[in-house]
Amino acid sequence: MLFFIFNSFKKELIEITHASGYEHPCQYTMDDIEVNADDLNISYNMILAYRYEKDPVPFEGMQSLRDCPYLGGK
Repeated sequence: MLFFIFNSFKKELIEITHASGYEHPCQYTMDDIEVNADDLNISYNMILAYRYEKDPVPFEGMQSLRDCPYLGGK
């Protein structure tokens, strides 16, 4: 059952990523994602909400991710 839920989540995440104009989720920046800050429907981007800025992830295409040794590639 957990395997099914995880695969469904991956599929939905990829669909959202493509709808956002990106090819892979690693391309998101902290400015792209907003979090709900309180009960008044106020949202902030992640940089303001968590005071953290993610280092950019180099993205040169899907093949470079497949070959990445940190992700199990060659």
